[in-house]
Amino acid sequence: MVTKIRSFKRTGVFEFFFVRLTAVFQALYFLVISFYCFQVDPINFENLSALFTHNLIKVWTFLVLVSISYHAMTGMLNIAHDYLTFRLLGNYAIFLKSIFLIICWAQVIGSISVGVILLVN
Repeated sequence: MVTKIRSFKRTGVFEFFFVRLTAVFQALYFLVISFYCFQVDPINFENLSALFTHNLIKVWTFLVLVSISYHAMTGMLNIAHDYLTFRLLGNYAIFLKSIFLIICWAQVIGSISVGVILLVN
C-alpha cells in the first residue's frame, strides 16, 4: 500500500491521501486569511487589496482554487459513479451522468480560469 502512494498511481489510497492533503492546504489558507482579518483593525477594501497584491498570496490563492477544484471534482466523481448508475436510474443513467460531469468540469475550468485571471492581475 505504501509503495502505491509513493509511485503516484491513481488508486483509491492515493485519492484518499491527496483529498486529505488538499483539505489541510485549504485549512491553512483559511487560517492565514482569518488571522490577517483579526489582526487588521479596520477590515476594508484597501487593507484586503493590499494583502492580495503580494505575489505569494496570489500564487497561494491560485493553488487553493486548484485544490478546491480537485477536492470537489473527486467527490463529484465518486457521487456520479456510486449513484448515477443504470441500476438506480435505468436508461437515463448515462445521459444524467454525462450532464452532471459536464457541469462539474465546467465548474473546475471556471475556477481555474478565475484563478489564472487573479494571478495575472
